[in-house]
Order: sequence, then C-alpha cells, then structure tokens
Amino acid sequence: MKSEEIIWVEQIVSGGADAEKAFQALSVKYGPKMYTQIFRIVQNEAIAKDVLQNVFIKIWKNLSSYKRESSLYTWMYRIAHNEALTMLASESKRKHLSIDNSIIKIIPGHQALDSLEGEKVYQLLREAIDTLPEKQAIVFELKYFENQKYGEIAQLTGTSEGALKASYHIAKQKITTFLKAKLNH
Repeated sequence: MKSEEIIWVEQIVSGGADAEKAFQALSVKYGPKMYTQIFRIVQNEAIAKDVLQNVFIKIWKNLSSYKRESSLYTWMYRIAHNEALTMLASESKRKHLSIDNSIIKIIPGHQALDSLEGEKVYQLLREAIDTLPEKQAIVFELKYFENQKYGEIAQLTGTSEGALKASYHIAKQKITTFLKAKLNH
C-alpha cells in the first residue's frame, strides 16, 4: 500500500486537477516543521517566510527528481536547510546570530570559544555539520537544534531508533573533533 506522501508526490508530478490539492496537503503537513528549521538558522521571521516560500517553489519544481532513497521529509528538509544557509550567506547585514549556549557543551571548557562572536561559533558548527554524511547531519540537526525525540526522527527518516542513536553519537564525536581541530590550529 502506498503512503499518503507517495500518493501526493505522484499526483503533483503527474499534474492535473489533484496536483494543487496534493501540494497544499504537503505544505500543510510539513510547512510548520520546515519553518521552524529555517527560522532557527536565519533568526528572522520575515526572512524565514521568504526562504520557506523559496523552498516550496524548489520542491514543486524538483519533485520529479525525488528518488525515494530517503523519506520525503528528509529530502525536503535538506532543500530547506540549504536554502536557509544560502539566504543567510547572502544577508551581509547580519552581524550577530543568537547561539544556543548548549553548543559550548560539545567542547566543554574550551576557552577559545569565549573569544569568538556567536556568528563565528555558528559558522564553525555549520562547517562541522557539513562534513558529516547526509543522514548523520540530518539526525544531528533534528536532535540537537530541534530537540526531536528519536521516535519522531525514526518516523521521519525511516530509520530505527538504535541506528539513530548511534548516528547522533558518531556525529557528535565528529563535530567535536572538527571543532577542536579548528580551534586549536
């Protein structure tokens, strides 16, 4: 039996009368989650709304290239993530990002962090995440930034909770190693 999402994808890709209705359903289901993710990156409501609109345009245009190698949300999450980072990079007027103090917990007691601006810490963390394999990056972002439970992430990604816990642990180790290397050079 096909999932509701796969039916939506097929309706959207084939066009016709049901395409808009299916896309609307997809937008309603995933729009709020993606908005939260985007807002966490850009830290600006108006920009987050613009990015979300761009994300849905890209999803509409590129849905035919969705290969079902990962869950639909994982595929859309990656588009939203990349679009938010692209927008953030183009926002030259952004001088400072609010950074969650829990980032410090990744590399406890590292004095070099105290001397860095929030934007630089965030940039280093983004660089570290970008070195991860896609699945590890997604698991880390969903768990670390969105504080989602492993059960929720398992439903989104179609991966077992045990595998997700292992991926998150490995991702944290890789990020810690990356940040220590960058801060100690």
